[in-house]
Parts: sequence; structure tokens; C-alpha cells
Amino acid sequence: MSDFRGFAVSVPGNGHIRREIPCQDASGVWLSPRPCLIVCDGRGSAKYSHFGAQAAVKAFRSQCAVMEDLLAAVLDGDRWNDNRWLRFCDLIVRTVCQQKMELAEKYNCPESEFDFTIAFSVWGKERCGFFQVGDGAITVKEGEECCYAVFPPDKGEYDNETRFLHPNTEVNRDYHARLIASEDIEGIGITSDGPEFLMFELASMTPGPIFKRMFDDCAAGMLNRQDLLNYLTRSCWSKDPRGNDDRSIAILTRTQQPQNETETI
Repeated sequence: MSDFRGFAVSVPGNGHIRREIPCQDASGVWLSPRPCLIVCDGRGSAKYSHFGAQAAVKAFRSQCAVMEDLLAAVLDGDRWNDNRWLRFCDLIVRTVCQQKMELAEKYNCPESEFDFTIAFSVWGKERCGFFQVGDGAITVKEGEECCYAVFPPDKGEYDNETRFLHPNTEVNRDYHARLIASEDIEGIGITSDGPEFLMFELASMTPGPIFKRMFDDCAAGMLNRQDLLNYLTRSCWSKDPRGNDDRSIAILTRTQQPQNETETI
């Protein structure tokens, strides 16, 4: 399996800074035991949604490690099995929703006060797995030029409406999930809806040129976490009609070994 490089950043929107509201986004990228990334976006009107988003990211990381054997069977083996990926997604949903219920008990309030959207991906030798509930986007780079969004965002009638993860979501599998062959995938990026205005062509949710640049720079070792932070805090966001929203980017790329590099024994 190739080497990988990745980073994740979440920053508060201008409106949250002015009103001293904590950043309600949470994100993460890990390379071991296998590459994976996640972004959760807390519901703006939920009092404790930042706690829900943070707990979901931690639970996802833990479960990826615990369920490594299942992930190896789903993503690394010769046999393509969508049902096994759905089983993994069901387990993540139940685990994350249990975190919400425990937080609701701790703070003595409804679990909806911890609402968040969630999107994640796990990278394997043969396949990459993808999952999403709510808005935001998972962007994949295949080959040299092609970048596309894996799922349509879950938006309501208005731009600020979306779905959030709730208990029993897995019962009817009310979520987006799929496997994609990993052979040609060079990079995966997950964004919350906050950066959409400047990063996508909104009418079609087509990823803009910024994605290819980020993927290429990350793969070449020319992008780091500080670069993402600098990008998400540039003055241009003040021109975004939704610039008050929190912004998250998680990016993961494949980095091939140099042609002349040999293994040392």
C-alpha cells in the first residue's frame, strides 16, 4: 500500500467569533492503522452541538482501530462486498449515537442538542469506503485531473436546511454509503458546508480548481496543516454570504515511493 499524507483543520466562522460561540465543526485525519478522515458539522441552533461533533470524531477514530479486521476484509480483499461496508457504517452510526445519548444524560437535555452532520472515508488496498449524512461534501481525485463529489449534499428546501444523525438512522439505512475502487484514487477531501461558496460551483456542486491544487500540493509534500489554516482564515471569506459559518477541511492523499528507492533489509 502506498504512503499517505493528510491533515485536518476546523475554524470558527466570523459570526461565531463575534458572538463567542465555540467552533461547532470537528475533523480528523489518521494514517494508522489505515488512512481515514472525517468531518462533523454541529447544528448551529443546538446548544451543545460542538460536544456532539467532537465526540463523533473520537468515536470514529476508536472504532476504526477496533474494527480493523472487518475493514481489512471489506477494503483490502479480492471480494467486493457492499453489505460488509454497510455493516461497518451501521456500527459507526450506533456507536456515535450512543455518544449522543450519553451526552444528553450528562447534560440533562434532549439528544438533539448535540446534533451534527457527518461524512467520513476509509482507504483500503482495493477499495475506499464512503459515508455521509447531511450537507458538506466528500471530494475524490481520480487520475491527474478528475475531481468529483461522491454524494449529493443532503439539503432541504433552503440552503441552511439539512439532515443530522439521529438514533436508529441505521435501521432503514437512511444515509449515503458506497465503495469505490481505490486503484485510481489519488486524494480524498471532506469539507463542511461552510467553505462551499468559494470551493465549489454551487449549482452543480462541482469541486473547484482549489481541490486539485490542494491534492497535488499535499501529495508532493508542499501542503501542511498550517497551510489549510491559513486558507480557511483568509480575508476572502468575509465576502462569502455564509462566511459566518464554521469551516472545515480534511484532506488525505496518496504519495508514491520514488522510482529509485529500494527497500532496506
